[in-house]
Amino acid sequence: MQDATATGTPTDVSSTADTAAFPAATAPANTQSTSEGTLLTSAPSSTTTAPTEPSQPVEKPDWLEAKFWTDKGPNVEALAKSYDVAQRALGRKAQAVLPPNEKSTPEEIAEYRKALGVPDSPEGYKLKPEQLPEGVTWDENVAKRAAELAHKHNIPANAMSELMRFDMERAALMNQAAASMIEQQLETGREELQRVYGDKMPEKIELARRAAVTVGVDPSSQGFVDPQVVKAIVSLAEKLSDDRLVAGDQTGVSSTRARARDIMTNQSNPLYARYQEGDPETVDQVRRMLTAS
Repeated sequence: MQDATATGTPTDVSSTADTAAFPAATAPANTQSTSEGTLLTSAPSSTTTAPTEPSQPVEKPDWLEAKFWTDKGPNVEALAKSYDVAQRALGRKAQAVLPPNEKSTPEEIAEYRKALGVPDSPEGYKLKPEQLPEGVTWDENVAKRAAELAHKHNIPANAMSELMRFDMERAALMNQAAASMIEQQLETGREELQRVYGDKMPEKIELARRAAVTVGVDPSSQGFVDPQVVKAIVSLAEKLSDDRLVAGDQTGVSSTRARARDIMTNQSNPLYARYQEGDPETVDQVRRMLTAS
């Protein structure tokens, strides 16, 4: 073995030194294997991940309704839907015509009535139908009052016309029911009078009629539907002398009108005071007697 110094042959000191200074070492820990089988070394990261702190719970603001809140916070979808509904409602309200009040101007009242179809005045209501129900008469004074009330409370013309038709149809049904009831009472009364008077029934009826005319009572009035009234009149007539009763032939129009005039002018007539006081039933009776044909 030659001495490198003696022979003067240079020695590869760098390789020896490297070997000595860096003995066989393990491969760096942070390596990756590639498809070629080489080792690529990457510098270790000095960054460290800080521990995550638990999030603090969010409290619901006092001004937010509970229906817009969830465990995770505001319910954005519910808020958006509510906002959309509110916008639509505000749009409709902006186009609406508000009912008038004590502070409304005449122009505002007129605009409201126009929107609803209310006439400008009570005379604008056309309440009388082309054809009245059977048995119903038209009263212009009642219709005028109804139109005034309808206009005061801003009732549309079409609605008021339908209400009037309904009222007249109802009145017609009531009249039919009343007529049927009266006819039934008449039939029952005839049977009762027939049972009491038998063959003398026509004679007693004529006597009652004459007595009624004598005291100024219309024999065709509804009071004589009751057989008890007829029997009472017959009993009274039988106590009077025949010459004190109206003659049997005084049944025409002239006698009826004469009795009406007697009620109006004869202070001793039992109906005179009632007529002068304006009793509706007596006044109506006199009117019918005067217009009898």
